[in-house]
Amino acid sequence: MKNVLTNWDLRRILYLVGGIFFTIVAIKDQTWWMIPFGLYFVAMAIFRFGCASGNCEIPASKKESEGQN
Repeated sequence: MKNVLTNWDLRRILYLVGGIFFTIVAIKDQTWWMIPFGLYFVAMAIFRFGCASGNCEIPASKKESEGQN
């Protein structure tokens, strides 16, 4: 429960809002096969896994950062 309520950032909020919107639109249009996609984004935001946790960024390599100095 602690993981759900802490460390909310813009990316996590966008995943939650987008997932809820996508799920509602899929239900309204009765495209039942699209509902799992919306629920996946909601779950990413709530349980903080995947890109919603900030793990999709690729860190710059040491050689690139040294060459810019």
